[in-house]
Amino acid sequence: RGDSPYGISDVEDFRGSPTTNPKVSPGFVSEDGVQLVERLNAFEQYNHSTWNSATKDGLLEAGFLPYNGHTLNHLVGTKISGSIFDENGKRHTAADLLQYKNPENILVPLNATASKILFTLGA
Repeated sequence: RGDSPYGISDVEDFRGSPTTNPKVSPGFVSEDGVQLVERLNAFEQYNHSTWNSATKDGLLEAGFLPYNGHTLNHLVGTKISGSIFDENGKRHTAADLLQYKNPENILVPLNATASKILFTLGA
C-alpha cells in the first residue's frame, strides 16, 4: 500500500501531510471482513456525550455537509460512527474478534491514537 513513511520528513511530520506524495499513502478501502467487524464491534451510539454533540454541531455549522447520521461507511460530510460500547453500556474491543479467527494470523502493525484532526481543501 505504498512506501514506508519512515525517514521521509514530510510524511513523519503532520505539517507536511497535505503536501505529501500520494504514493506514500494511497487511497485504500478494505472490504474484507468488514461485515464481521461491524456486527461484533461497532454499535450505534445511543447517548451522545456533550462533547460528541458539540463536535457534530460545530462541523455542521462550519459547512461539513451533508449530515449522514449514523453510518460506518466512509462518506464525505459529518456522521456519527460506531462506538465500542453497546446499548447496554458493555465495552467491546478488537480483542472480541479473536474468538472468531486464528490469532496466529493476526498482525497489528500500528496502534495509534488520534490527537489532532487535520482538514485540507481539495484533498
